[in-house]
Amino acid sequence: MSTALKLQPSLPADVPTPCRTQILLAATAVRASDRVVVIGPGSFDLLLGLARNGCKSATTLRSPARCRSEVSAADVVCFTGIEAIDADLATAIDHLETPRIVTIQLTRDSAKAGLASILDQLRAKGFADQAITQAGGRTLVVASRPAWLRRVI
Repeated sequence: MSTALKLQPSLPADVPTPCRTQILLAATAVRASDRVVVIGPGSFDLLLGLARNGCKSATTLRSPARCRSEVSAADVVCFTGIEAIDADLATAIDHLETPRIVTIQLTRDSAKAGLASILDQLRAKGFADQAITQAGGRTLVVASRPAWLRRVI
């Protein structure tokens, strides 16, 4: 089974935090009842933005290395400020069992080098629907499980 990536049009280069939150909300369709975990540098600003937009349950963590228990109960997991695809990110993705949506915000073009392996890892976990968007000079990867697959896995 081959899954093609959907490339989205680029957004303006200097995207302030409120707009980053709106981009995240639009890309993930976060519902007020969703449990959201935001992981990485700049996660607190996104947490506040989620709260302002009606998200009732959100948690922020500074590092993917410390997120196993929080990720296991989340509906939406957002990795933000990722500078490099590393073992911590790969391990965190390996422990994703319940989320319906995962986003990864890459801050540097050099981080794209490991993107193919992470996309393959997400696909193996059932996140078959994948899209890549450019926003504010950053790459935003959105991966989701189709509704029928969420019931199976």
